[in-house]
Amino acid sequence: MKRLVLGIVAFLAAAHLALAEEPRQRVMNIPLDMPLDDPLDGEFLEGIYQEKLHDVLKDSVLIESPIPHIESHFTENRYLELWFSSAEDGRRVFWAHLSQSFEGQEMKPEIALANFEASFGKPDKIAAVKGELSSFWIVLKLDPRLPEARRATILKQLDSSFTPTPDQIGGFGLSDMRSRVKLLTPDFRGAVFFLAAFKGKVASMHTDLIDMVRAQSVLNLN
Repeated sequence: MKRLVLGIVAFLAAAHLALAEEPRQRVMNIPLDMPLDDPLDGEFLEGIYQEKLHDVLKDSVLIESPIPHIESHFTENRYLELWFSSAEDGRRVFWAHLSQSFEGQEMKPEIALANFEASFGKPDKIAAVKGELSSFWIVLKLDPRLPEARRATILKQLDSSFTPTPDQIGGFGLSDMRSRVKLLTPDFRGAVFFLAAFKGKVASMHTDLIDMVRAQSVLNLN
């Protein structure tokens, strides 16, 4: 019995280590849970901006109310918003929203979708609507650091909730968090990719990291 217990403890320790070693999902080098002022895994948000983003950063501003968030403009028509949870929760990023325009550029949707998969892994869910002129995609990838039980629960919820209409798919890039929670569920945590194409070329794309549970600390999503 003692040997069995020790074996279970060793297994659980190995599982915990494997989870901890999963890389964090990041947008512009910034992960979910990143505190506004405190460190995460030895990194500070200010340090990421100064050391990793300085060369591509054009301007950035912290807006304190009604919800603390940072708005930043980068080269290549990239715009990033970082939204922070309550002070009691440690003011951590619950929504990182990166948008990018490709007007006048020659990127194919297939390339953009492949780039997302190369960065985040094989998608868990995809919804798309394709027309003669315009086409749109929503791609979901759950956080790989999630415990398996929570991942299974979210996937089961998404089977029922993530059934967007063509209008919901086409307008997803402009939707607020209340609209998103209806599709993604209140338990969602992971990466969300929205792609809009016109005449077979990428017009714009949005890459989000969202933690709906943490969002509830500052938003009423019911």
